[in-house]
Amino acid sequence: MPREPVLVVVFLRGGVDGLALVSPTSDPDLIAARPPSLRVQREGDGAGRVIAQEVADVDFRFHPNAGALADLYDAGDLTLIHAAGLSEATRSHFDAEIRIERGLFGPGVVPGDPSGWIGRWLQAAAPAGPMAALAVGASAPTSLVGGRAAVAENLTDLVLAGGRGLAPALRARLLAGFGDHGPLAQPISDLVGLSDMVSGRLWSQADGAMRPYTPSVAYPENNRLSQPLMTVAQSIKTGFGLRVATVDVPGWDTHADQAVALQGLTQRLCDALMAFWRDLGSAQQDVSVVVMSEFGRRLRSNTAGGTDHGRGNVMMVLGPQARGGRMIGRWPGLANEALDEGADLAVVTDYRSVLAELLTGHMGMADTSAVFPRFAAQPLGLWG
Repeated sequence: MPREPVLVVVFLRGGVDGLALVSPTSDPDLIAARPPSLRVQREGDGAGRVIAQEVADVDFRFHPNAGALADLYDAGDLTLIHAAGLSEATRSHFDAEIRIERGLFGPGVVPGDPSGWIGRWLQAAAPAGPMAALAVGASAPTSLVGGRAAVAENLTDLVLAGGRGLAPALRARLLAGFGDHGPLAQPISDLVGLSDMVSGRLWSQADGAMRPYTPSVAYPENNRLSQPLMTVAQSIKTGFGLRVATVDVPGWDTHADQAVALQGLTQRLCDALMAFWRDLGSAQQDVSVVVMSEFGRRLRSNTAGGTDHGRGNVMMVLGPQARGGRMIGRWPGLANEALDEGADLAVVTDYRSVLAELLTGHMGMADTSAVFPRFAAQPLGLWG
């Protein structure tokens, strides 16, 4: 089990509708702007679970398919930060994702730096574990640029030579052949070492195959988030020295037929997160999960039964280290004069303030200026 803190970053790509996931159900402006199918109801069999909070005199509720999130919130393990996001407006998925994951914008930032915020944390913290960072998927997100990270859809992908281990001659040729090429020498050495570690712990000589991971709880079937989160849980529990992991969840761009799409998306997200959390067992004490998206959706619905690209959104932090069961930050409301450009939930909490508190309060980083240069984080009280 890990003793060093671990951060898991779950990115909901496409722009999740935070006004439906964590909904101000009694707000008259929301009621006027959307049909009942795109609002969380307060009565009936499909009513959302009430969110006890002291941020605003509004009846906030979870989406009816987010029962697992409601359970985590009521247990004191989940914190909500609404009206969070980019301080710079953009409605482009590509631009918003790049800015969110780089965390470098505004006056005084050195142009041309391609690094991501996690990559800069890896550079500054220099964690010593054999697999300090893992991007679960086919490629690493921009947030990891600048730092060394393993990239795999499952741990088997990290094993060279089918788990049998590299032949001594091939190992010598790899290490010696790239030793004279400075930029390649360390990555090749890291790759060989990582393969040896994973195969040494997970390869069964008797069966001639990787030993299957047996989670402590059943993950939901037919859920494409189950395997990535299971891979993260396995990496944490196997003791690979993991300190940060990233998991992408696509599909949240609900321009049309949002009511139906959001039901399935929300159910799958919440069920997989709950299974992951239970699977961690005692390792929960060392893990924090942040769930975020590039932007929210507009207040007013469109003519296709969906919502278009917006601004402010909800962020979620899961983990017993923070004082959960709370909504923190400030709620600007949905009155026309409070909206961004008269259309969107305003951003009142810069998303970097949430990440900065995770780095200081959970990951033990004394000063986040190397990760978010020239940014003064807004105190949110995640830990108090």
